[in-house]
Amino acid sequence: MYITKIEQGKGKRYKVYSEDGFLFSLYRQELRRYHIEENTILPEEIITEILEQIVLKRAKERALYLLERRPYTCFMMKNKLKDSDYPAGIVEQVIFFLQKYHYLDDEAYIKMYVDSYSKSKSKRQIQNDLQRKGITKELVCNFMTKEDYSEEACFIKQFNHYIKGKDISDWTVRQKVFRYFYNKGFSYSLIDEYMRSISE
Repeated sequence: MYITKIEQGKGKRYKVYSEDGFLFSLYRQELRRYHIEENTILPEEIITEILEQIVLKRAKERALYLLERRPYTCFMMKNKLKDSDYPAGIVEQVIFFLQKYHYLDDEAYIKMYVDSYSKSKSKRQIQNDLQRKGITKELVCNFMTKEDYSEEACFIKQFNHYIKGKDISDWTVRQKVFRYFYNKGFSYSLIDEYMRSISE
């Protein structure tokens, strides 16, 4: 394969390109070991060796290092590895490896996230947060249905804390309270029910 360009990548690594696009990132000493230079031919078997013995191994180690420090969704890990200059094919292999051995599990991530934030965030907030992390709305909804998730306890706790010292009989205050909780993602019916119970 014809090497068209070598440029500075992340850290001390260099990004190597062929006529087909980005191939991989290597350290300077690795470029020298394989005699990789611009405007030269790199045999396919050498490319395969580099990808399997160096790049894939390094990407797996990077992913496991990241997972030691915090949980990731599949989407988050893919982006993290791509940002670290790993080629798409290698990223997919690493994701497959991590899922196979349950180092990455989006359903487990949902459970962890819901357990952590169910007392401080509305259902809609949790759904939006998880969707930004690459988890589909369908997967989140399925989990919440299966677990019979209810945001009522979270709402009551926040509601009682928020209305302390406020004159709920004042229409302007009531509107402000309503908007506050509606903007946080709590349902209209839930807010309305508790606003009415306070009034009564």
